Amino acid sequence: MNSITLVCLTGVYYAERGLCLRTKEDGVKMQSLESNTEYYDACFTTCDLSEPVLTQAHFEDCEFTHVNFTSARFSACKFINCVFTHCNLSLVDPSGTRFFGVHFNDCKLTGMDWTKAWWPDFYLDHELHFSTCILTSGSFFGLRLHGVKMEGCKLIEVDFRECDLTGATLTECDMTGSLFHHTVLRGADLTESWHYAINIFNNTVEKTRFSRLEAVCLLESLGIELVD
Repeated sequence: MNSITLVCLTGVYYAERGLCLRTKEDGVKMQSLESNTEYYDACFTTCDLSEPVLTQAHFEDCEFTHVNFTSARFSACKFINCVFTHCNLSLVDPSGTRFFGVHFNDCKLTGMDWTKAWWPDFYLDHELHFSTCILTSGSFFGLRLHGVKMEGCKLIEVDFRECDLTGATLTECDMTGSLFHHTVLRGADLTESWHYAINIFNNTVEKTRFSRLEAVCLLESLGIELVD
């Protein structure tokens, strides 16, 4: 069984071989984070969990603060209603892992291939929220992410091709070099975002909101030359 050294400051811990319950006032120190284990209402902080392999672990209503998950592999795990703050999840492999109702605040998530995660068809809105995060070089290719929120993020060279972003919030984001092709942006909000290159002929932009000045970029697909 794979295990990872960590410290849990507060919360509730359910192990497959028994139950260890602590109130948030008590605090509990865990010596390992194990596969095939369930964690509820737990808080993890200031941990270096880089390059671990974690299989079929379940986290619900948990908080992660200043945790380094660089190059970790989450295999068939579940993160439900969890919050990540100031965490590094760069190059994480989320193969078969479920994310629902997860908030990422001030996190680094560069190079993540989100297409490897598990996205059940019966959910249109997975209730994902990214605030002031770095998602550079990530891939959301072909995913259906209705209502996803990315606010104040670096979306540099992110792959949104074939992605359904209906009703998404992509505001105040740097989209330099990001890819849009057959992307559904119906009803999405891109106000105050910049440096996007969206061809209006091969992407769906019905009722999409853009900032007036940045929307000039959309004219490039029309072959129009603007002069002062």
